[in-house]
Amino acid sequence: MPAVLNGLEWQTCLRRILFLNANESASTIAAIENGEMTLPTVEVFRGPQAYRFLLEVICGLNSPIVGETAVMGQFKEFLLSTKFPKNHWGSFLRQLATNLMIDGKRIRHNHLQGIGSQSYGSLVRQQIKGMPTVAVLGAGKLAREILPWLIGKTKVRLFYRNWQHAKDLLKEYPEIQLDQYSEADATWMQAEAGLVIAAPLKADRVESWARLQGTRFSKCLDLRGEAASDPVSMTAPVIKLHELFDALRTERERLEGHIESARAEINQLVERQSQQAQFRPFGWEDLCA
Repeated sequence: MPAVLNGLEWQTCLRRILFLNANESASTIAAIENGEMTLPTVEVFRGPQAYRFLLEVICGLNSPIVGETAVMGQFKEFLLSTKFPKNHWGSFLRQLATNLMIDGKRIRHNHLQGIGSQSYGSLVRQQIKGMPTVAVLGAGKLAREILPWLIGKTKVRLFYRNWQHAKDLLKEYPEIQLDQYSEADATWMQAEAGLVIAAPLKADRVESWARLQGTRFSKCLDLRGEAASDPVSMTAPVIKLHELFDALRTERERLEGHIESARAEINQLVERQSQQAQFRPFGWEDLCA
C-alpha cells in the first residue's frame, strides 16, 4: 500500500488496513479503485460501510477462526501505539477508534461468548498432541496467543529475536526455555520435537535454521500469513495456516447463528453511528478505510 499523508495503517495477521481521509487522498483512492496501482487484492470501504467492515474484523467475524480474540487485542495495541494527526482528522480518528472498541466489546459480549475454543492456540494444541517438546520460533503477538495452550501439555523451547519480548514472556510463563534465534551457530539437541513458526520469517531462513539443529522435527506448523506463497520445505510434514483453517469449516457452520446475530447488531450500531455523524462537521464523508 502507498504511504499517504495523514493516513494510518493497521496490520493484523492476515490484513493490512489503511485509514484514509477521502478528501485529502482522493487521487490515491481513485487510482486504487481504477486499478492504476500494482497492488494485491484491495477492497475500498467508505463511511458507514467502513465502520461495518472494521467492526466485523475487530470482532473476528471475518477471520477464518470465527470470533477469535487475537484481532481485538491487536487493534487495542494499535490504538495504544498510534500517533494520531494533531488536527481535526486525527480527532475524528481517535473518536472513531474509541467507538469501535466500545461497540466491538458489546458485540463480543452479546453474541460471541461461550462458543468454544476459537483461537490459534486451540488449533495448535490439537496438532501437537502427544509431542513431548515443541520449539516455537518467535516471541511476539502470535507466540503470546498460543503459549497458554501449550503450557502443561508439552515442554516449550522458545527461540526469540527480541530479548525484551522474550523476557516478558518468561515472566508470565516461567516454564518455558529460551534460546536466541540464530542461523549461524545454533545447535539444539533433542531426540524429537514439533516446530511452530510464529514469526514473519522467510521460508529459506527457517529451513537454514532447522538444518543447524541436532533435533528431528516430527511436524511443522507454519502460522505465517505467507505460508502458502512462501512455503517451507522440510523432511517433516509441514501444515500451513490455511490447512489448519480448512479443518474449521464444520465448526463455522455450527456458529452461523452467532455470526448472523452479531452482524444484525453491527448493522444497528452502524445506523446509530451514521445518525450521529450527521450532527458532526467532520462526518462519514471523510472516511475511507
